[in-house]
Formats: sequence, structure tokens, C-alpha cells
Amino acid sequence: MTFFGGFVAVVVLFSIFLGYRIFSKISDKKQNSGKTGDFLEKAFLLFFVSLIMVSINGLTFILSYSFFWEKAYRTFDEPQYTATVVGYKKEITKGKNFSNSSYSDRVIFFPRVEYTDANGKKMVKTLDITSNDPPALGEKVKITDAENQENTNAVELDWVMLAAGGIFTGVAAFLAALLATYGASDSMKKRLRWSLRAGLVLILINVLCIVFIYLKQ
Repeated sequence: MTFFGGFVAVVVLFSIFLGYRIFSKISDKKQNSGKTGDFLEKAFLLFFVSLIMVSINGLTFILSYSFFWEKAYRTFDEPQYTATVVGYKKEITKGKNFSNSSYSDRVIFFPRVEYTDANGKKMVKTLDITSNDPPALGEKVKITDAENQENTNAVELDWVMLAAGGIFTGVAAFLAALLATYGASDSMKKRLRWSLRAGLVLILINVLCIVFIYLKQ
């Protein structure tokens, strides 16, 4: 298992644990009021709460890891090169049309770049990130890369989108902390204050990663 796979597994297991704590508190409150519920109702409640926690923690930590933490680390740890765009890798994802709640295929193009590594060997790899306006064929881009990496690390990024992503993950962290502390005995005011701090800390960490990548350009 890769480090990223292990990280995802830890996030999922931790989220399920938090979901169980929330489920236990809800069940205790219902039992105290004389509403016990049957097995299927309890199983659905546990599944639903755990799914919410997995989704929110995934948005908080997995997105932060993929778009900020790992990129900042690779920018620091790997040698930097100037690569040339030589093609595109096409991937198809599902996009939702909110007007009619239908899904349709959406084509995404990841630039393929060529560069010469420190050993004088020509390498062709795919960038780890793309945008609605990917670089044109023949365009020069700054990357970092290591031999054991599948994709290259793009250093020149869409800073506006990354800043928006930093704020988004911070909001997700606030919601995740607010839900996770439901199983505690703290007051709502204290939970809100603690959750706000957690969101601001994550925003600060992600913004510092953005600044570091920018300075390394």
C-alpha cells in the first residue's frame, strides 16, 4: 500500500470511529426519551452518520493532502526542471447538471510533458494537476519530479483556484470539527469556538503551502 492509500485508510477509519461516537450519543438520547428504534433503524443511522463523517473528513484532509501538503513537500524535496508540453492524457469524469439533477461525461486533459532529468535521461510524464485552460503544446512549464513518482509535480499553478481551495478545506474542517465534537459533553458555544480555530488553522497551513510553492518558482 502506498503512503497515500494508508493516509486515506486512516482518515476513513477515524471518521467511522467519530461516526460511531455521534451515533452512540444520538441513541442514548432517544433511549432516554423512550424511543429505542429497531435494528434496521439503528444500522441505517450508524451508516448515514459514518458516511457524513467520511465525506466531510475526506474533503478536509484528503483534498488538503493532495493539493497542498504533498505538493509543498515534493516542491521542497525534488529537483526542479523546465519541461515542454508534448501532448495530453484524456480522462473522463462524471459531471452533475444541477438544473435537472442528471449526470454527463466530462473530458479532462492532463498535459504530458518531456524533460531531461539529472542523469541526462529524457522523461515523459503527466502533470499531476490541470485546469480549464491547460498549457498549449510546446509551452514550457516548471515541474519537480523524482524517479519513483508516477506523475510530475506542477509548480506553476492557478493561484486563485488554490486560494479558493484553501478556504474551502478550512470550511470543511470547521464542519468536521463541529460534528466530531457532538459526542463530547461541551457546550455549543465552546464547540463552535474550537471548530472555528480548527478551520482557521487548516486554512493557515494550506495558505503557507501555497506561499512556499510560489516562492520556490
